[in-house]
Amino acid sequence: MTENTLAAITADARRARAALLVGHTGERRDLPLRYWRQQVHFTTPASGTPAKALTALRAVPRLLERLDLSVEAVAEHLGVEPAPLASVLDGDGRPPAVLLDAEDAVADTAEAARQARSGAAACFADADWGHTLRLFRPAGLALDGCIDDLTHVLTAVATHPTAAFPIDAIMWPKVEHADEIAWVSGLLARLEDHLGLASGSIRLQFLVESARAVQCLPELAEAAGTRLSGIVWGIADYSADIGLPQIRNDHPACDWARCALINTAGACGVPAIDSMTLNYPTPLHRGQGLSADQRAQNRAKVLAALAQVYQDARHGIDLGMSGKWVGHPLQAWLVLAAYRTALAPEQLDRDLADIEAYRRAVAGGSGAAIIGEGMNAYMADRASDRHVRARLRRAAAWGLLDPARALALGLITPQERAQL
Repeated sequence: MTENTLAAITADARRARAALLVGHTGERRDLPLRYWRQQVHFTTPASGTPAKALTALRAVPRLLERLDLSVEAVAEHLGVEPAPLASVLDGDGRPPAVLLDAEDAVADTAEAARQARSGAAACFADADWGHTLRLFRPAGLALDGCIDDLTHVLTAVATHPTAAFPIDAIMWPKVEHADEIAWVSGLLARLEDHLGLASGSIRLQFLVESARAVQCLPELAEAAGTRLSGIVWGIADYSADIGLPQIRNDHPACDWARCALINTAGACGVPAIDSMTLNYPTPLHRGQGLSADQRAQNRAKVLAALAQVYQDARHGIDLGMSGKWVGHPLQAWLVLAAYRTALAPEQLDRDLADIEAYRRAVAGGSGAAIIGEGMNAYMADRASDRHVRARLRRAAAWGLLDPARALALGLITPQERAQL
């Protein structure tokens, strides 16, 4: 083997490596950081008064008062500290993401569909969304109104004089096949061109609700391309599809499907959103003049539902979910609290100390380091540092880590800091 031959082999290998790196990097979505603020998907009917959902958390103290409950009482029932629950209520009352639903929440009539389109367009164009992600769910492929939902709402809001297009993503329901997602993406591309929007400016999420959708997850994600901004799990239709005797959040088949969804979302670099807890925290008895027994029954029923949604959220977090679908202010409250407890201040402090210790080790010429002492000591290397940084990056997206600190540590870019 001559030197020239070896040089040619090396040069060819370098070119091929560069091409592979470009191709592999392109498989992950360059998702703006604000799309990771999806810990809660608060869904509300597009007809009626959907703007009320934008401040859903403000209703929590009033709802608790009606039930003779307090933050401390709920925390005690859950067996957790009240601080994370209380801190959720210290903000502006807005859920991270609100979904205006023109599908399942709308009667299958032409007039109901018209009202939903009108309500969605008005809410997207005129309501004060703040930093809340703006999501729209049209009717699915099997319903005749699906195209009109998209064309009417997107066209109506495009004419409104806002600084940016007022819809962040479309959530496509009951998806079955990759060609269906390709069709939706193509329709969005043509509408963007018609409305003078940048290509790909309207992101796309899809709702996984069937055995076939779980089976085709990688193909569905690939068909969505760079528009993809999340994959959402729907447990009720899936349970019906595979014939489960009951809808059970922790059923092995449902967790298997969740893991498939989480893996696909991870491969694409987008959030995986867990299903809704169907046990709503609503009272058994309503009206004035309830007896002491009736009020006690109301409290017991609501506390049980709150415990379930909190436990379901923690279960999803432990599996790797990045958010959860909810439909009630009290559910939104406890899901946000669950995500805050998952990234509690003590955990963030440990993570920040870990990446600093690893940075010092690398600066000293070591590729790995032992962090901590005694029984609490553990090894840190490039892989563990990546894991900690990913967790801190989510903390920054969720508003739990100071953006200036996140920027200084290289967890976010200056452009991403401007989004927070």
